[in-house]
Amino acid sequence: MVDTMVPMKTKIARWGNSLALRIPKHLAESRNLTEGADVEILEDAEELRLRPQKKQQYDLDELLEKVTPRNHHSSHWDDAPQGKEAW
Repeated sequence: MVDTMVPMKTKIARWGNSLALRIPKHLAESRNLTEGADVEILEDAEELRLRPQKKQQYDLDELLEKVTPRNHHSSHWDDAPQGKEAW
């Protein structure tokens, strides 16, 4: 496997008690990274790699399969006054 990544220099900055890495604009744009985007940091013996997290795709059928009698709320509706409100 040939490594085709081109090294690019940047600086680590302080952000409160943590450290932050600036990502050059053209790289952020090419990877669709925006402020607040979730990323993963992968670590191996010699490198740190940054990888954008893919947005979770939800499937309604899969979500509905997880509904059980134990976690399903009742459909009971009680609109009677609960306090001192006037009806």
